[in-house]
Amino acid sequence: MKLRQLQFFTAVAEELSFSRAAIKLHVAQPSLSVQIKALEEEVGTRLFERDKRHVSLTPAGRRFQSRVTTILTLAEGAKTEARSAAGGRLGTINLGYTALSMFSTALPHSIRRFQAEHPRVRITLRELTSLEQLHELRERTLDVGVLRKADVRAPRGIKVIEWYNTPLVVAMPADHPRAQARSLLLTELRDESFVMYPRHAGTGIYWQVLQLCTTAGFRPRVVREVLESSTIIGLVAAGVGIAVVPMDMNCIRFAGVTYKRLDDAGAHTTLHLAQRGSDRSEHLRSLYEVLMQYARSR
Repeated sequence: MKLRQLQFFTAVAEELSFSRAAIKLHVAQPSLSVQIKALEEEVGTRLFERDKRHVSLTPAGRRFQSRVTTILTLAEGAKTEARSAAGGRLGTINLGYTALSMFSTALPHSIRRFQAEHPRVRITLRELTSLEQLHELRERTLDVGVLRKADVRAPRGIKVIEWYNTPLVVAMPADHPRAQARSLLLTELRDESFVMYPRHAGTGIYWQVLQLCTTAGFRPRVVREVLESSTIIGLVAAGVGIAVVPMDMNCIRFAGVTYKRLDDAGAHTTLHLAQRGSDRSEHLRSLYEVLMQYARSR
């Protein structure tokens, strides 16, 4: 049963005339009659009663017409959705992100703007470590990743680019002896207790802070490793220690906690975008444009 035959059937059922249906369809009447006969043979029953002057639907034809109308509507909808998806107006994007990336203003604001401009493209969000994102991009269960660059080579075919750079700051109690300084060097904090993200949390911050402290000439005394960002700042407020965190985390406001910028070279952290180099999705390209425009506007 061909879609074209169903369109021929619908035209005849609406016009109740083979000649008028043929004109409407821009086909020769004999060709139309042949297609209707072939359709009736495939269905296994007559769909039209016809004589030299009249054409009418049989009871089977009326029942068949209701189903055909639904089929043709679905087929037209499928074509429209396919064209919309190809043009970036309809579809789904699976986006992975590391926990800390949602504290940046760049990512949530970019997603919000993209959704406003492309309301029929649905973004599914999944919190994953950087390594998990690279794996899922390779397995094609993720379309784009927002991650810290892992100390491993990206899988073949995965493109990773720098996207969003933000300074590192020190979260410390507001009554700390150095809390009035405009900025600090890590060497001034060598005797402090540090609250850190777990070394295997997937944020990459632990190893970066360790390297910065090593460059400053000391190894930090880590008293707690905590995964939740708000808990880290809560422990700073409780006087357990200080914490080196991305500046975007200063949106977490605890009474008695202040944030001070670090002047050490390299005291910044970078988010990267990762995707398959072979992807040619129009709506994925549009999302990338929004993300890159936001990063450039900082």
